[in-house]
Amino acid sequence: MFLAAAVLLATGIMHAQEVGRILRPADQAAFSSGEIDVVATAPGGRLELDGRAITAEEPFRNVFHAKVTVAAGEHRLALLWGEGRQEIRIFVGEKPPAGFTAFVAHPPAAVQCTDCHGVSQRGRFRFEGGCFRCHQEASFTSSHPHQVHVLEQCGMCHNAHGSTAKAHLIYSREVACKQCHN
Repeated sequence: MFLAAAVLLATGIMHAQEVGRILRPADQAAFSSGEIDVVATAPGGRLELDGRAITAEEPFRNVFHAKVTVAAGEHRLALLWGEGRQEIRIFVGEKPPAGFTAFVAHPPAAVQCTDCHGVSQRGRFRFEGGCFRCHQEASFTSSHPHQVHVLEQCGMCHNAHGSTAKAHLIYSREVACKQCHN
């Protein structure tokens, strides 16, 4: 079962509940200033902040990118599509409430979507990069027990768009390993 889930993630096939996703920022992310970079994907989706529409560019079909300036305080960011909805909470300002953690974006703002992504022959948006375009392979192989071809599937364990967790981990190290290993 874990192997099947890993194969689906590695090949880019999304699970039904992942049709729409806010990729950046993460839920309960805290920001010191109100400059927020939003990345989301959903078929026919749209973004809202506190119930008001956000203007977003669509660099690829069903991929949305917006830069918004947000006032201090707690806010709700929502992605809506067809019958679906994902909502996260973010906080801007000093002294975030309990449960909110500083967000670290990845890659940095100077990197363009097309540096890591492209469109397949079928017109699907997909990861084409290789982490080793920017990161040194030696530093990864010294801290990961996998071969390079497995490490290039970084999205199985790391949020490539940023996170509130150390090393952009999606799961704790113990849980991450169990996604593929018993």
